[in-house]
Amino acid sequence: MAVLTISRDIGSGGIELARRIAELANYRIADKVVIERVMREYGFVNFERSYEAAGGFWNAEEELTERTLSFLDRVIRAIAKEDRVVIVGRGGFAPLAGFGDVIHVRATAPFAVRVDRIMSEQGIPSRAEAEKLVQKRDKARRGFVSRYYGTHWEDASHFDLAVNVDAFGVGPLADLLAESALNLDRGPKRTPSVKDIEVDSILSEAARKRLDENQERGFDD
Repeated sequence: MAVLTISRDIGSGGIELARRIAELANYRIADKVVIERVMREYGFVNFERSYEAAGGFWNAEEELTERTLSFLDRVIRAIAKEDRVVIVGRGGFAPLAGFGDVIHVRATAPFAVRVDRIMSEQGIPSRAEAEKLVQKRDKARRGFVSRYYGTHWEDASHFDLAVNVDAFGVGPLADLLAESALNLDRGPKRTPSVKDIEVDSILSEAARKRLDENQERGFDD
Protein backbone atom coordinates (compact mmCIF):
# COMPACT_ATOMS: atom_id res chain seq x y z
CA MET A 1 0.00 0.00 0.00
CA ALA A 2 1.11 3.58 -0.53
CA VAL A 3 0.48 7.18 0.49
CA LEU A 4 0.99 10.40 -1.43
CA THR A 5 1.50 13.84 0.07
CA ILE A 6 0.89 16.89 -2.07
CA SER A 7 2.29 20.20 -0.88
CA ARG A 8 0.99 22.91 -3.17
CA ASP A 9 0.96 26.62 -3.76
CA ILE A 10 -2.50 28.12 -3.74
CA GLY A 11 -3.91 28.21 -7.26
CA SER A 12 -1.36 25.69 -8.55
CA GLY A 13 -3.95 23.04 -9.38
CA GLY A 14 -2.78 20.84 -6.51
CA ILE A 15 -6.32 20.03 -5.32
CA GLU A 16 -7.42 18.98 -8.81
CA LEU A 17 -4.26 16.89 -9.11
CA ALA A 18 -5.03 15.16 -5.80
CA ARG A 19 -8.61 14.49 -6.89
CA ARG A 20 -7.55 12.97 -10.20
CA ILE A 21 -4.92 10.77 -8.56
CA ALA A 22 -7.47 9.54 -6.02
CA GLU A 23 -9.96 8.71 -8.77
CA LEU A 24 -7.38 6.82 -10.85
CA ALA A 25 -5.85 4.87 -7.97
CA ASN A 26 -9.04 4.49 -5.90
CA TYR A 27 -7.47 6.37 -2.99
CA ARG A 28 -9.14 8.59 -0.40
CA ILE A 29 -8.23 12.26 0.06
CA ALA A 30 -7.24 13.92 3.33
CA ASP A 31 -7.41 17.67 2.79
CA LYS A 32 -7.48 20.52 5.30
CA VAL A 33 -11.09 19.78 6.27
CA VAL A 34 -10.30 16.20 7.28
CA ILE A 35 -7.30 17.27 9.34
CA GLU A 36 -9.14 20.17 10.97
CA ARG A 37 -12.14 18.02 11.90
CA VAL A 38 -9.98 15.40 13.56
CA MET A 39 -8.13 18.09 15.49
CA ARG A 40 -11.39 19.71 16.58
CA GLU A 41 -12.52 16.40 18.05
CA TYR A 42 -9.52 16.64 20.36
CA GLY A 43 -10.14 20.26 21.35
CA PHE A 44 -7.84 22.09 18.93
CA VAL A 45 -10.57 24.47 17.77
CA ASN A 46 -8.40 27.39 16.60
CA PHE A 47 -6.01 25.47 14.40
CA GLU A 48 -7.42 26.52 11.02
CA ARG A 49 -7.65 30.21 11.92
CA SER A 50 -4.10 30.23 13.22
CA TYR A 51 -2.70 28.35 10.22
CA GLU A 52 -4.22 30.77 7.75
CA ALA A 53 -3.04 33.85 9.66
CA ALA A 54 -0.38 35.80 7.78
CA GLY A 55 2.95 35.66 9.54
CA GLY A 56 2.78 32.06 10.62
CA PHE A 57 2.40 30.25 13.89
CA TRP A 58 4.49 32.10 16.39
CA ASN A 59 2.78 35.47 16.77
CA ALA A 60 2.30 36.30 20.43
CA GLU A 61 -1.48 36.44 20.09
CA GLU A 62 -1.75 32.99 18.54
CA GLU A 63 -2.81 30.08 20.70
CA LEU A 64 -0.88 27.37 18.88
CA THR A 65 1.62 25.60 21.09
CA GLU A 66 4.14 22.84 20.73
CA ARG A 67 1.41 20.49 21.93
CA THR A 68 -0.85 21.55 19.05
CA LEU A 69 1.85 21.12 16.47
CA SER A 70 2.91 17.77 17.87
CA PHE A 71 -0.68 16.58 17.64
CA LEU A 72 -0.86 17.75 14.02
CA ASP A 73 1.99 15.33 13.28
CA ARG A 74 0.10 12.55 15.07
CA VAL A 75 -3.03 13.22 13.04
CA ILE A 76 -1.12 13.13 9.74
CA ARG A 77 0.55 9.87 10.72
CA ALA A 78 -2.77 8.37 11.79
CA ILE A 79 -4.24 9.26 8.39
CA ALA A 80 -1.20 7.82 6.61
CA LYS A 81 -1.53 4.54 8.51
CA GLU A 82 -4.91 4.06 6.82
CA ASP A 83 -2.87 3.89 3.57
CA ARG A 84 -4.17 4.33 0.03
CA VAL A 85 -4.65 8.02 0.77
CA VAL A 86 -3.59 11.35 -0.74
CA ILE A 87 -2.72 13.89 1.97
CA VAL A 88 -3.01 17.48 0.76
CA GLY A 89 -1.15 20.30 2.48
CA ARG A 90 -0.52 20.98 6.17
CA GLY A 91 3.14 20.05 5.84
CA GLY A 92 2.34 16.37 5.42
CA PHE A 93 5.70 15.68 3.81
CA ALA A 94 7.60 16.41 7.03
CA PRO A 95 6.12 13.96 9.59
CA LEU A 96 6.12 11.28 6.88
CA ALA A 97 9.69 11.84 5.72
CA GLY A 98 11.71 8.67 5.30
CA PHE A 99 8.84 6.20 4.87
CA GLY A 100 9.45 3.88 1.95
CA ASP A 101 5.83 3.72 0.85
CA VAL A 102 5.15 7.47 0.71
CA ILE A 103 5.54 9.63 -2.40
CA HIS A 104 6.03 13.34 -1.70
CA VAL A 105 4.96 15.85 -4.38
CA ARG A 106 5.42 19.61 -4.50
CA ALA A 107 2.93 21.29 -6.91
CA THR A 108 3.45 24.83 -8.11
CA ALA A 109 2.71 27.11 -11.07
CA PRO A 110 3.73 30.61 -12.18
CA PHE A 111 2.39 33.39 -9.98
CA ALA A 112 0.29 34.94 -12.76
CA VAL A 113 -1.30 31.58 -13.54
CA ARG A 114 -2.15 31.02 -9.90
CA VAL A 115 -3.71 34.46 -9.61
CA ASP A 116 -5.83 33.81 -12.72
CA ARG A 117 -7.04 30.51 -11.31
CA ILE A 118 -7.95 32.02 -7.93
CA MET A 119 -9.88 34.83 -9.62
CA SER A 120 -11.84 32.27 -11.62
CA GLU A 121 -12.43 29.71 -8.87
CA GLN A 122 -13.30 32.17 -6.11
CA GLY A 123 -15.05 34.77 -8.23
CA ILE A 124 -12.67 37.58 -7.25
CA PRO A 125 -13.17 40.46 -9.73
CA SER A 126 -10.09 42.46 -8.73
CA ARG A 127 -6.70 41.16 -9.82
CA ALA A 128 -5.01 43.21 -7.11
CA GLU A 129 -7.21 41.56 -4.49
CA ALA A 130 -6.44 38.11 -5.85
CA GLU A 131 -2.71 38.85 -5.85
CA LYS A 132 -2.88 39.90 -2.19
CA LEU A 133 -4.70 36.68 -1.30
CA VAL A 134 -2.13 34.51 -3.08
CA GLN A 135 0.73 36.40 -1.42
CA LYS A 136 -0.90 36.07 2.00
CA ARG A 137 -1.38 32.31 1.64
CA ASP A 138 2.17 31.89 0.34
CA LYS A 139 3.51 33.77 3.35
CA ALA A 140 1.53 31.61 5.79
CA ARG A 141 2.75 28.37 4.24
CA ARG A 142 6.36 29.50 4.11
CA GLY A 143 6.11 30.58 7.75
CA PHE A 144 4.66 27.24 8.77
CA VAL A 145 7.34 24.98 7.28
CA SER A 146 10.14 27.35 8.24
CA ARG A 147 9.20 27.87 11.87
CA TYR A 148 7.89 24.42 12.67
CA TYR A 149 9.93 22.11 10.47
CA GLY A 150 13.00 24.30 10.04
CA THR A 151 13.02 24.11 6.26
CA HIS A 152 12.34 26.37 3.30
CA TRP A 153 9.06 26.04 1.38
CA GLU A 154 10.93 26.22 -1.92
CA ASP A 155 13.46 23.48 -1.02
CA ALA A 156 12.74 20.68 -3.49
CA SER A 157 15.03 18.18 -1.76
CA HIS A 158 12.18 17.05 0.53
CA PHE A 159 10.09 15.84 -2.41
CA ASP A 160 10.21 12.96 -4.83
CA LEU A 161 8.72 15.24 -7.47
CA ALA A 162 8.61 19.04 -7.58
CA VAL A 163 6.64 20.13 -10.63
CA ASN A 164 5.10 23.07 -12.44
CA VAL A 165 1.56 21.75 -12.91
CA ASP A 166 0.83 24.36 -15.56
CA ALA A 167 3.69 23.14 -17.74
CA PHE A 168 2.79 19.44 -17.69
CA GLY A 169 -0.97 19.46 -17.12
CA VAL A 170 -3.03 17.84 -14.38
CA GLY A 171 -4.00 14.81 -16.48
CA PRO A 172 -0.52 13.54 -17.41
CA LEU A 173 0.81 14.20 -13.91
CA ALA A 174 -2.13 12.36 -12.32
CA ASP A 175 -1.55 9.40 -14.63
CA LEU A 176 2.13 9.28 -13.69
CA LEU A 177 1.58 9.59 -9.94
CA ALA A 178 -1.36 7.20 -9.78
CA GLU A 179 0.68 4.58 -11.63
CA SER A 180 3.64 5.19 -9.31
CA ALA A 181 1.42 4.69 -6.27
CA LEU A 182 -0.08 1.52 -7.72
CA ASN A 183 3.40 0.19 -8.46
CA LEU A 184 4.25 0.64 -4.78
CA ASP A 185 1.00 -1.13 -3.89
CA ARG A 186 1.88 -4.09 -6.08
CA GLY A 187 5.50 -4.31 -5.02
CA PRO A 188 7.10 -5.77 -1.90
CA LYS A 189 6.68 -3.98 1.42
CA ARG A 190 9.11 -1.11 1.81
CA THR A 191 10.51 -0.19 5.18
CA PRO A 192 9.93 1.79 7.19
CA SER A 193 6.25 1.51 6.25
CA VAL A 194 3.30 3.68 7.25
CA LYS A 195 1.59 0.45 8.33
CA ASP A 196 4.11 0.23 11.17
CA ILE A 197 3.14 3.62 12.61
CA GLU A 198 1.81 3.31 16.15
CA VAL A 199 -1.54 5.08 16.58
CA ASP A 200 -4.00 4.84 19.45
CA SER A 201 -7.28 3.20 18.46
CA ILE A 202 -9.48 6.23 19.14
CA LEU A 203 -7.41 8.55 16.95
CA SER A 204 -7.25 5.87 14.27
CA GLU A 205 -11.03 5.56 14.24
CA ALA A 206 -11.45 9.34 14.07
CA ALA A 207 -9.11 9.53 11.07
CA ARG A 208 -10.90 6.67 9.31
CA LYS A 209 -14.33 8.23 9.91
CA ARG A 210 -13.33 11.63 8.56
CA LEU A 211 -11.65 10.13 5.51
CA ASP A 212 -14.83 8.22 4.68
CA GLU A 213 -16.99 11.34 5.15
CA ASN A 214 -14.69 13.31 2.89
CA GLN A 215 -15.55 11.12 -0.08
CA GLU A 216 -19.04 12.65 -0.12
CA ARG A 217 -18.14 16.30 -0.56
CA GLY A 218 -16.03 18.64 -2.73
CA PHE A 219 -12.62 20.04 -1.91
CA ASP A 220 -11.23 23.51 -1.24
CA ASP A 221 -7.89 24.95 -2.31
